[in-house]
Amino acid sequence: MPLRRRLVLTMVGLLALGLFLSVGAIYGAIQDWRNDRTHDVLTAMSADLDRRLTATPPTGRRLAPGAPADDLGLLWRQAAETGDIPSFVQLRSPTGRVIDTLAVGRSPDLPDPLPAGADAVFQRAPSVGGGPYWLVRVARLSDGSGIVLVGMHSTDSDELVQRTTNVAIVSSVVVLLAMAVLSARAVRTALRPLTRIEVVAGAIGQGDLGRRVPYNSPKTEVGRLGAALNAMLGQIERAFRAREESEQRLRRFVADASHELRTPVATIRGYAELFRRGAADRPGDLAMAMRRIELEAARMGSLVDELLLLARLDQGRPLGNELVDLSELAADAVADARAVQPDRALELVATEPVLVVGDAERLRQVLGNLVGNVLRHVPAGVPATVRVSREDGHAVVEVADSGPGLAPQDAARVFERFYRSETARAQEDGGSGLGLSIVAAVASAHGGAADVESPPGGGTTFRVRLPAAPEEPE
Repeated sequence: MPLRRRLVLTMVGLLALGLFLSVGAIYGAIQDWRNDRTHDVLTAMSADLDRRLTATPPTGRRLAPGAPADDLGLLWRQAAETGDIPSFVQLRSPTGRVIDTLAVGRSPDLPDPLPAGADAVFQRAPSVGGGPYWLVRVARLSDGSGIVLVGMHSTDSDELVQRTTNVAIVSSVVVLLAMAVLSARAVRTALRPLTRIEVVAGAIGQGDLGRRVPYNSPKTEVGRLGAALNAMLGQIERAFRAREESEQRLRRFVADASHELRTPVATIRGYAELFRRGAADRPGDLAMAMRRIELEAARMGSLVDELLLLARLDQGRPLGNELVDLSELAADAVADARAVQPDRALELVATEPVLVVGDAERLRQVLGNLVGNVLRHVPAGVPATVRVSREDGHAVVEVADSGPGLAPQDAARVFERFYRSETARAQEDGGSGLGLSIVAAVASAHGGAADVESPPGGGTTFRVRLPAAPEEPE
């Protein structure tokens, strides 16, 4: 059953129960009021009769007022017919013999004999021949010389009770129908945001992750639900976007790795084909083919090693945990670079040991990649500086040059795997595009980070920040 219908039925059911209890309470209150009123009238009438009858000798007692033509008798009969005063009075002897009866209209059907000990007890008895009920009070005279029965029929009071009950029932039905209509509208209005949520959820189920749930106020339950759903949808959308980006990077990674491996493999196959076609009989060609095969195999092995290193870093495998002096590693990297390019203007600024806790080989590779990047991409006449320092509890390695710098789009992607700028792709030895990716991955594995600055005026600074080892007290 829909929630809207369930809510309306629940509200109407509770209201119907409340109205039923209210009508019952009204009916009971009217009945109590009628009984109390009748009790008071019968008590007063019994007391008056007791006073008048005990003042008269038993042989001459009659239930005046007199004949019907008597003014007092006429008034009594008219009042009795309306039900305002008792319409039945009977005088009996102490043994129960009827002495006199005064009645207007029908008389009650009294039990014979009267119940023992019925003094001052109210009893209901149906009228003779049917009709309204009577409320009869049986009272013994104060001098013990007789019994007086005083009764009032319930015609008018029953009609009042019935009419009041009917009005209450009809009013309750009208109120119930009106509340059912109003409740249906109120529930429809209150649940309208849920309908919008349902529509948005359907659109999201069809793949439109950009949709959001509209809501008016976060202070309402529906508003809080909408806000929570929007937050969840935002997380889902970001997760899907991250997954798509990851898949795209993976596809690009596989494509680039295949491309990088295809070149040395093709070279090796080409020289192997040359050897098969007779290069073995020509010592000069054989030596060149073997040298090229060896170079391409080494290049392919280096590429595979770099890929394996990145895979291990991605898996979070533990690195070495030893005390490493970055100043010493920087000095070794600069010395290696000067041995390769003696004319390179490469300056080292490292005035004191800067210690970190980490993997010495991986950190050596970071320094080597940064300095090798200068040798590969910065013109020979452009000076470069390698600086190692300690700042705010971090070990900082900076490799800066005064070259033409990087384009903004290249600076934003320079740490991506296999990414190479157009200038690097045009160079004969532009690298594989994994060197700076390894720098960033190793820095991250050591709890640090790598970044690059390349202002529009030229020059580039690569910076690696790592947590420094605690300084030993002097």
